[in-house]
Amino acid sequence: MRPVQHRTFLEKTVTLAQLHDVLVEANINPNTGLSTDYLNHFNEMVMMVELYPSSPDVRDEILAWTPLKYREHFESSGFRAKSLALIGHDLAVDSLKRQLDVIVAEIDTVLLEAQGAVASEAAHGESARMLEEAAESAEMLIARASALINGLSAPNQAEAEDAQAAVDALFGV
Repeated sequence: MRPVQHRTFLEKTVTLAQLHDVLVEANINPNTGLSTDYLNHFNEMVMMVELYPSSPDVRDEILAWTPLKYREHFESSGFRAKSLALIGHDLAVDSLKRQLDVIVAEIDTVLLEAQGAVASEAAHGESARMLEEAAESAEMLIARASALINGLSAPNQAEAEDAQAAVDALFGV
């Protein structure tokens, strides 16, 4: 049986509650079906952005970074339970996934702006202040995404508007 067919079968027959113990063991939130391992993709970029002013050798890594959707991250990751992470995502509430997508789009925007600042520097260090602000904004948004993934924050429109306002303030919009 192909994995996609298997996942479709599971979606019709299995609930997050039935997978509770295996999800907990795999470090996937059993209530939301989502894993904070996804946020490592962003945390690594934030770390490089923070290091860049004192370690210009991370420039190529910053420029090579690309946004990844939740499924893309796990499909290409070494996460030991990536199949389970994908099943959990499939079983997650749609409104939760949409809210996570909104926050992730904001994180991507901030990190791509930081990447652009590094790429356009005429001399190393010119973008230090902007990178500091971008790292702070990205960390705030990652914390919001983490709260959502961990079921500590209910998805709602106000959070999406707050995230957009933070990004707009960062870039003076």
